[in-house]
Amino acid sequence: MYPTLAQELALDRAMAARSTCSRCSRRYDYCLPLRTVGCCGPCAQGYEPTPGTYVTTTVPVTHRLAA
Repeated sequence: MYPTLAQELALDRAMAARSTCSRCSRRYDYCLPLRTVGCCGPCAQGYEPTPGTYVTTTVPVTHRLAA
């Protein structure tokens, strides 16, 4: 059984919350240690992250679901 579009949207939002830094609002390809550190590694260490380490989009994403 496949998930519905609403379930996929909920999962995408949950993963976005786990991979988005609370300080710089950049989204990464991996889950951040938000419970222990509270932000991404560069923000925790006090420097600007390099552009290749986070997800960049020039066009607003309106639909990224698999279905």
